[in-house]
Amino acid sequence: MVVLIVEARQAPTDKGGRTASGLDDRSLAVVQEIAIEAVDEVREWLPTLVDDLVLAVFADDRVIPETGEAGASVSPGRIEWHADPATPGGVISAARRELRFTLFHELHHQVRGWVMRGGTPPSAFIDAPIAEGLASAFERDAAGRRAPWAEYPVEVGAWVDELLALPLTANYAQWMFKHPDGRRWIGYRAGTYVADRARMVSGLSAAQLVATPTAAVLDLAGYRLPEQAS
Repeated sequence: MVVLIVEARQAPTDKGGRTASGLDDRSLAVVQEIAIEAVDEVREWLPTLVDDLVLAVFADDRVIPETGEAGASVSPGRIEWHADPATPGGVISAARRELRFTLFHELHHQVRGWVMRGGTPPSAFIDAPIAEGLASAFERDAAGRRAPWAEYPVEVGAWVDELLALPLTANYAQWMFKHPDGRRWIGYRAGTYVADRARMVSGLSAAQLVATPTAAVLDLAGYRLPEQAS
């Protein structure tokens, strides 16, 4: 089941029953309904998804500008979802428009074990692009979201080479979100490209590749970790 907890920074409640964060009983009910339905859908694709999940909801501006919301798998069994109450329609609009897609992405991470705390630590920087690429391909193929971070340009092969050459300590935000040279979502977009190549070669879906190690996904796509190169 989905256990919904609200972490609204202990904001005070106004006369209408709303916290200063923009969360109220109606918005939380909408989030709860969408979340439960999304989890049930995802279980059809990812049957090893754990039974007990916590979705912590925040109303703040820690969001993707294009969607007005953002999710994160912070630990096993725990997902955070942030929605900007200032976006048109507020939290309810963001939830109805984006939450299902975001949960498909984050629940793929949960099954893969790609979490911020409490999972298996990455052994190479490329682990992040592969995990994010598989999750992005899953939300696209299973949920139907055509996200900009899952679209890759013709020169994406060179991006994969750049990512493979990075040390584990490389700047995560720079390579995954916004690079100083103006590129956005390099790791997500290159990772989706690798995931798509692996899918085409193997005939397996992003859901079926959920537990496939990074090196094996790269191998299917025609790439190797630097230490494996001959």
